[in-house]
Amino acid sequence: MSERRIVRRSAQMNYRPTGTKAPASKKSPKPSWKKHIKPVLYACIFLIVVYALTISSLLRIKKIEIVGLQTLNEDSVREQIQVIVGSSAISQNILFVPMGEINSQLKKDNYQIAKAEVSRIPFNTIKVTVTEQKPSILWQSDTTLSILTEDGRAYAGEPNNELKQTLPIVIDSTNLPVRAGEKIVSESFVKFVNKLHTQLPQKGVKATTYQVEQSTTEIFVTTDSGYKIRFDTSRSIEDQLIDLVTVLDLLKKQGKKPLEYIDLRINSKAFYK
Repeated sequence: MSERRIVRRSAQMNYRPTGTKAPASKKSPKPSWKKHIKPVLYACIFLIVVYALTISSLLRIKKIEIVGLQTLNEDSVREQIQVIVGSSAISQNILFVPMGEINSQLKKDNYQIAKAEVSRIPFNTIKVTVTEQKPSILWQSDTTLSILTEDGRAYAGEPNNELKQTLPIVIDSTNLPVRAGEKIVSESFVKFVNKLHTQLPQKGVKATTYQVEQSTTEIFVTTDSGYKIRFDTSRSIEDQLIDLVTVLDLLKKQGKKPLEYIDLRINSKAFYK
């Protein structure tokens, strides 16, 4: 009777071919809450930083410096800025100070202000540098002489002797009343008059008065020779001055002088009498 070789099952189970590795044992999974630790930690850090930069008093504006004022009251301007800054918790933070709003609101509430620049001084101070409008022309209505700013608004107060001697005086024939802060003429009109006042002497013409009648689109200049020059303030002053010089040169060659007026209001044409 032939022999049988009996192999135990356990031996079969433990048998593996030479050169193969035993399967790695499975590790028990980490608790699911551990994978949320880092995101929660980062979120907490982010919220702390946001709170420190926005809501806390760490960067809250505590001081307002104002420079450049000439005629305005400093305390009054500071109160206006405080109202703008204190409008919300965010705007009180030096990082988020509403610079554009401060500039626009101050200009709106104070006709004397041309520009207000805001800068930050670490860590709780803002500096507001104010540029006030300059007196540009004098406006005579009836017997009242008023100062007009660069943008054509009436200044409070009367002009001193220095302004009377240096600024052109425009006479309003309609004699309409003038109130401080009121828009009297356009900014372009002010520029036109100032250019006239500067450039006429360069053309050999001395103006004694500037006058408007029904509209500021026209201005009449009385010269020291007695005749008037009529200008259109909506047209290029350079073109009209070229026409003026052409007429004056022509009359000079003919041995004549204008007796009453030179009219330059029509484009590329000039009339004289």
